[in-house]
Amino acid sequence: MLGRLAQALGVNSVPVAGMFGEGWSQGTALAIYWIEGLLVIGFIAVRVILHRRWTKKAGHVSGRVVTTTRRNGKTATRTSSGTLLGGYLVTAIPFTLAHGLFLGIILFLFLPKEFGPQAGVSLADLKLGLLGVLFFLILGLVIDLISLKDKSFRWIELLTQRALGRIFVVHLTIIFGMGALAFFHAPAAFFLVFAGLKLLVDLGSVMPHRELDVQPPRWAKHLDKIKSAGGETFSENWKRTELEQRRLREANEAVLHES
Repeated sequence: MLGRLAQALGVNSVPVAGMFGEGWSQGTALAIYWIEGLLVIGFIAVRVILHRRWTKKAGHVSGRVVTTTRRNGKTATRTSSGTLLGGYLVTAIPFTLAHGLFLGIILFLFLPKEFGPQAGVSLADLKLGLLGVLFFLILGLVIDLISLKDKSFRWIELLTQRALGRIFVVHLTIIFGMGALAFFHAPAAFFLVFAGLKLLVDLGSVMPHRELDVQPPRWAKHLDKIKSAGGETFSENWKRTELEQRRLREANEAVLHES
């Protein structure tokens, strides 16, 4: 955990140190963040592919996992569709490209027009910053590869979910950052919002994950007064859903043997 924490801090420090220590423009720092996001997609995909090859966990394979639930006395089965890698890439790539389009307009049109060419992107500084980012991304990959064969499917699944969460936060950051830019009329405001939220998300992604309990929190049981159309209480729904998820996670951890 300490290694991943150091890696997260390191990769986030590159654009911050460049901007405040080396005088990089805000446009250059923001461009580094976006390209980092694009590179992360590839690094996550490498982890998923190698984990699938080395562990042969059932969760990676389309149509392998079947979940059984009971509702109103009836049994229903559901088979998973799509692979973990496919589901991640089909979401991550379009969103990241869309972010690139919006940021491109900001970096190459809006910032130079409003604040002068010095606020735009410097290719020389961008190249230097990307070398630093690439170093920390490779470091994070090496740290994970050391024990990847022993990692559960749940671990790699959470890794992709957190990576997608980071992309959605970037989407919100662009919105809030533009609001800060308009309010303060300073490109540094956009950068600080972007850098701050991304750092919080990256730090949160290295924290240990805790699964939900079968029983809902004590305060949530007050919601049992409101029942669903089938007469199921909130606590019953919580317990049924969590047990279903536990069966699903257990099935995903099964090892598939090649025939």
